[in-house]
Amino acid sequence: MTAQTIIIDAAKCRRDGICVNICPVGIFQGALSQVPVVDAGLSAACIKCGHCAAACPGNAITVEGLAADDYQAYPARIASLQELGSLVLSRRSIREFKDEPVPLEQVKELLELMRFCPTAKNTQLLRWVLVNGKDKVREISAAVIDTFRPIEKMAPMVQAFDSGLDPVNRKAPQLLLVCGPARYDWGSLYAAIYIANFELAAKAAGFGTCWAGFTTRAASQATLVNEKIGLGSEEKVFAAVMLGQPKFAYHRVPPRKPLNLKVIAN
Repeated sequence: MTAQTIIIDAAKCRRDGICVNICPVGIFQGALSQVPVVDAGLSAACIKCGHCAAACPGNAITVEGLAADDYQAYPARIASLQELGSLVLSRRSIREFKDEPVPLEQVKELLELMRFCPTAKNTQLLRWVLVNGKDKVREISAAVIDTFRPIEKMAPMVQAFDSGLDPVNRKAPQLLLVCGPARYDWGSLYAAIYIANFELAAKAAGFGTCWAGFTTRAASQATLVNEKIGLGSEEKVFAAVMLGQPKFAYHRVPPRKPLNLKVIAN
């Protein structure tokens, strides 16, 4: 790692110590009422999370590689817990889709939000692959089925697919896969975060989703799915989700098990 150029504009600095406290690496040093000093040694460990500049009320901090014009205004209004609760409760796993896909521009709009999901040390190593169109999605389903054919317990699924059904990706018009370096230890965890956030965003936009677990499993067992989407030998599918327009509406929220919580306290 190389040292990052981090500049503090003394004229704008409010000497409030926020950057000293908020930096996860501890790059900023100094006491309250003083202009902080950048530790040149620690600056090499900067993860470019942008916390320091984002939290600085005086807009006094510049970090190499994070252009000031690329920062967005912080949302003026945050969704209430009640609003978020409505979104969570109304999300369903959609397995019956209309034939028409979600317009590509709207898919891109949803995925733009996913760029802001957290990743360890802000690595941002994951990427998306969109399989667009019902026929293309069925080709992925066929690759999954061919992976499962030798497995005896998968015989009912294979037979269902061969009869014209699609128990793999439910005849969804679109399929999104989260991919990244095969050796990325955190890949599965952060792909799950991506998909969970994507499902809520898609619901808010009026679209339907369903985790594509069989596709993810088949991709981890053989190369057929990876070859279909053009992944290299050093890449891996960490998660996948079906996407489309829901065919049916829901009117009630099914029950779930009671909260299972263990509290450890002093």
